[in-house]
Amino acid sequence: MVQDKDKRQELSAAARGQAFVAQASVVIAACGTETEYIMTCGQHCYPIDVTIAMDHMSLMATDLGLGSCWIGAFYEDQVKQILGIPENVRVVTMLTLGYPAEAPAARPRKRLDEIVAYDAWRN
Repeated sequence: MVQDKDKRQELSAAARGQAFVAQASVVIAACGTETEYIMTCGQHCYPIDVTIAMDHMSLMATDLGLGSCWIGAFYEDQVKQILGIPENVRVVTMLTLGYPAEAPAARPRKRLDEIVAYDAWRN
């Protein structure tokens, strides 16, 4: 968990200059340490495990009245250097947390029948 203002500023630059990263109260760099394990389905386990944890964190943040934003656009090598993360550890994502400056209206969402297929794949 990164609270230091200067480090958050550096992470903002590593996140392709996204200014809100520096403005957040806290930035969490979520890492996978067991990067070799492959699940039976053929997927690497670590990105899925980290994603589940981050999803739970963002849901809890919302419940606590905090805002959060998932950051996937970043240069992993720069984040590792800034935070002293070992080479064998993967930075999967970053999550900003803080009190929101605004409460924008909900964006339009796709209808359920546009994103769900029952019983078989459909185009």
